[in-house]
Amino acid sequence: MIDEKSGHSESEHYDVILEDVETGIRPRKIKTPDKKKSAVGSGWQYASLAGEIGFDVAVPMVVGLIVGTKLDERWGTQPKVTLLLFGLGLLFSCTSLIRIVRDVLRKR
Repeated sequence: MIDEKSGHSESEHYDVILEDVETGIRPRKIKTPDKKKSAVGSGWQYASLAGEIGFDVAVPMVVGLIVGTKLDERWGTQPKVTLLLFGLGLLFSCTSLIRIVRDVLRKR
């Protein structure tokens, strides 16, 4: 609701109430404090986070196993390439998981 005398709404807050003619200080609006975000997120945020973690962890390892098995069959190097690519997928998964955890902790 707007006050007819001052033309300001009731929800506006000022850090200086009166105008000081000598110094030229006028009332100015200050940002109202935002309501603190709750630490508890919605269920959809948790579902999204779980999906992201599952995808980022599982896919590199599964791709490493599939590609490694095909290459081992072609080159006759059973199980060396499979283990190597699985290990690289595991390393990539760990770094991805660390990135996700850091992002979540930054948002808190």
